[in-house]
This record gives sequence, structure tokens and C-alpha cells, in this order.
Amino acid sequence: MSSPGLQEPSPRSEGASGVWAAAAELRWFDRLAALALGAAFVAVLLATTDMGFTRDEGFYFRAAFQYLGWLKILGEGLVSLDLGEAFSQAAIDKHMGYNQEHPVLPKLLFAGSYWLFHETLGWLRPSDAMRLPGILSAGLLTYLVYTFTTEAYGRAAAVVACVALAAMPRPFFHAHLACFDAMMVTMWFFCMVAWWRGLRSTGWAWGVGVVFGLALSVKHNAFFLPALFLVHWAIVYARGTRLLRGDGGELRLNLPNLPIAFVSLAVLGPVVWYILWPNHWFDTYGRIVWYFKFHLHHVHYFQYFFGENLYAPPFPVHFPFTLSAITLPPVTVLAGVLGAVVCAAGWWKSRGRRPADDRGTGWLVGLGLLIPILIIAIPSTPIFGGIKHWTPAMPFLAVLAGVGVVEAGRAAGNQLAALLRRPVALPVTVALAALVLAPAVLSTAHSHPNGTAHYNVLVGGVRGAADLRAMRQFWGYAGGDAVEFVSERLDGRGSVFWQNTTHDAYRMYQRDGRLPAGIGYGAMGRSEYGMIHHQMAFVPLEVELWRAYRTRNPEFVSHHDGVPVLRVYRNTTRPARKRR
Repeated sequence: MSSPGLQEPSPRSEGASGVWAAAAELRWFDRLAALALGAAFVAVLLATTDMGFTRDEGFYFRAAFQYLGWLKILGEGLVSLDLGEAFSQAAIDKHMGYNQEHPVLPKLLFAGSYWLFHETLGWLRPSDAMRLPGILSAGLLTYLVYTFTTEAYGRAAAVVACVALAAMPRPFFHAHLACFDAMMVTMWFFCMVAWWRGLRSTGWAWGVGVVFGLALSVKHNAFFLPALFLVHWAIVYARGTRLLRGDGGELRLNLPNLPIAFVSLAVLGPVVWYILWPNHWFDTYGRIVWYFKFHLHHVHYFQYFFGENLYAPPFPVHFPFTLSAITLPPVTVLAGVLGAVVCAAGWWKSRGRRPADDRGTGWLVGLGLLIPILIIAIPSTPIFGGIKHWTPAMPFLAVLAGVGVVEAGRAAGNQLAALLRRPVALPVTVALAALVLAPAVLSTAHSHPNGTAHYNVLVGGVRGAADLRAMRQFWGYAGGDAVEFVSERLDGRGSVFWQNTTHDAYRMYQRDGRLPAGIGYGAMGRSEYGMIHHQMAFVPLEVELWRAYRTRNPEFVSHHDGVPVLRVYRNTTRPARKRR
């Protein structure tokens, strides 16, 4: 067991060239720049939260309000120096018994943020307070991407990577939500960075286990990380493997020393996970077994994919690759491919000698990009949710895009410099970065707040996707588009059939002051207005609503580029509401 791993030369030593020559040691101004970029992204997200609430958010809102009761008991216990009630099974099961299929840490953060920023300080409305932890995690991810990319590939690549990551339409949508996905992307990337740094630093070698435990406390995706690290270690350090013959003629396999980080992952990770999940303090074995069984046998949901209903496995292997190709900004993907080629070429040239990329950074970035996608490509893996289940791959695509843009700019700049006899690499790189990033930024701004309806130019945008019978939206968030309409039409009193918008999401509209308290959550047959979220799975329900309301003509349609995402009908069997 080595500490902290194989010690090899810095990428800035022994003739480092090309992409590794720009690698920089972090300085105070780098951390300041990373903080500024992260804060800027947080500000953008907070300024764009006027969007509907997803179904999952509704469930987590409910959980957070229950967990808030436990946090207040804990607070009282800390004041009185008596934590007996807070740590009792009765209090924990009462306040944390709902939504046990997911770890409690995100929901505790939602609850704590609500308590502090809405109830105590009054700075944020209820939904924004609960969404704040996920938004802050997106800011932390920006900080991590900048600092990692600066250390690995240089400051210019880092800036491009941060902007490229922020300008991905669907991940941008998910970064707003009081859900686990944005947090999981951050923790996945943080754990990868901690592992990478731990190959040189004993502190980080032990710290990676703590970060891994935090990642496990966010979502179960993190269980794949140790296997990824093992693959990375085997690829990069397998050259130390030797088949030796002993004194007695016996053969033995001599493996390179394992990094301390593996001990940290195996010991500290589960300990942190256990400590941060109070439900598992009681009936530990039974509850953990239930948790794994739930996710190993997860239910499948309707997924409409180019006219095919993918409701049950086996699912097509190409699904995550195809959906990524037609929803991510094409220029970002092309820049990422170029960056991958640059990294691969550098690794190929270093064969047979001590490499500049001594920690296998390119391999780690490549694995970080591919593994989340390959997991979903397994035919039995549930595929609902668009691209959100493999968004942990996106920071690595952004890093490679940064590398690709900077290397292309450097090469083009060198060619022009020879002709113009003056250095032009910097302005050429800046111009190229603007050309690559501008379409991504514009498409992200255009897609909001219908991020899950975004498709790129390869399929003709959302209109082309509709023609190709691809699924445009899910999760019931489009109900938020009609809140103002039904509030005005019902004059603050009456009932609405909200369809795919959960009751908890409906209640949050009221808590936010966007929906009058007098408007109820009604059944189809007894409501004055009814919503239908535009998804193929709901076609039979819309036909039922036509019959119940005796109309096929919606009074309100929410759309994205002319493609409907929500229709609202008035129940013609009930008298029209007279406005006061």
C-alpha cells in the first residue's frame, strides 16, 4: 500500500508539451476566478427560477417539510444540550419515514435552506429556498471544473469548460431543481477530482473517502465510483505489473502498490454514508437491504423514443448516445471529441517513456465521460428521465471541449503567426471560443424554461423532434405555465384538474403566492378547468377529458417553438365563472 500512490513527475516537468504544457499550479487568483464564475452561475440560476415544479420536486418538498420538524427538534436539543429526542427512533421514523428510497442529506438541505432563508430571514420565497442547495451545488461544480481544468490543462481551457458546462440546455434546466441530479453531478465530479489529487497527496487520498461518503449520501449513482477508480488505476499503473520467478522456481505476480485512497473509499465512505442517514441507525441490515432491492428492481416508466414506447427492457444500447447527440449543443460535442483526440494523441506519443500526463488525467476524464453513459446503455437499466441520469458525464465533456478549443486555437494561431510574423494565438483562441460557445449559450437561453423539450439542429429542433415522434417533456412542470391563466379565469376561487402536476407541487404554487388559496386541486369530473400535459402516455386521458368536459377546444395552450407542452380545457358542463 503506497502513500499516496505512485509518485511520478509533474506534468510541467520532463518535457511536457502540447495540452499539458499549459497546466498551471493553482494560485490565489485562480481560486478567486473560480469563485467568481461559480457565483455568476448561481446568480443566473436564481434569476431564472420562474418555472414549473416537477413531480419529483413535489415529493421532495413534502419530505423537506417533514424533515424540517426533525431539524427543529435537533435545534431545540442543541440549545438544551439534550439530543435524546432528536436521535430517538421515534423522532427519526416520524420525520424521515417518507421517501426512504433516497438518502436524506439533500432533503435535509432543502429543509434547512427553507428554515433559514424563508422562515427566518425572509430572503427567498419558499420554492427558491428549497431549490437553493441544488443551485449552490451547481456553483460548487463550476468552481471544481475551473480548478481541476486549470491544474490539468491550463486556465484558458478552464474558462471554456465552465461556460460550456453552463450552456447545456437540459443540464441547465436540472440545475434549478430541488432534486438530487444536480447535486449528484457535483459530487461525482468532486469525488473524481479528490481521487486524482489523492494520487499525489496523502491528505486528498484520505479525503476522497469522505467525499465518496457525501456522494453516497446524495444518490446511489456514487456506488459505481470505486469500480471506476479501480479501472483507472489498472489502466494507468498496470505497467508496474510483473510476472516474477521466485528462488524455488515458482511464479508470482508482482502488482504495483495500491493507493491509500482505496482504503479511504472502503472505510470512510460507508462510515460517512451511515452517519448521514439516520434512518439506517435502526434496523440497519433490513433497511439497507430494502434500499438496494428498491433500486435493483426499479419500476420502469413510459419513454417515447422516435415513435416507439420503451416501457420495459431490454432497451436499445444506443439510447443514451443517441439522445445525447440530439440534445447537447453539437459544437460542444465536436469540441469535446477534438479534446479527446488531443489527449489520446498525447498519451500515444508518451508510450515507452515517463509520460507528461503522469496521473492518467486523460484516462480519468475519458472514464468520467463514458461510464455514466455506459451504465444507462445496459439494456436492463431504467431509461426514464431524458438525459438526467447520465448528467455526471457532462462536466468531463465540458473539460474536453475546453481542451479542444484551446488546442485548436493554439494550432491555428501558430499557423497565422508564421504568416503574419506576430503572435496571434490568444485572439484566435478567444475568437474560436466565442464561435463555439455562442450557439450553446443562445440555445440554452432559448430553451428555458422548457429544458426537457430541447432538441438541437441535428433533428430540426423541437419541431423536428415532434415530427420524428420523440418525447418532448415530462415531470408535470408545464403546469406552472398555466397558473396565471387559471387564477385569472377562476377569479381566485374554483377547482382545476392538474393532471400530471402533483398535489405537493400545486401547494408550493400557493405557498409562493403564485396561485390563490381558493383554487382547489380537483378531480376531472368536478373541476372547472383541466390540464393535459402533452405526452403520448396521456392521450387516452385527454380523450376522457374531452368526453367529461364536452369539448375538444383548449382555451389555453403552452408551447415551445409552436410545439404544445400543455393544454388547458374549460369544463363546458359547468357554468362559466363570473369575474368579480
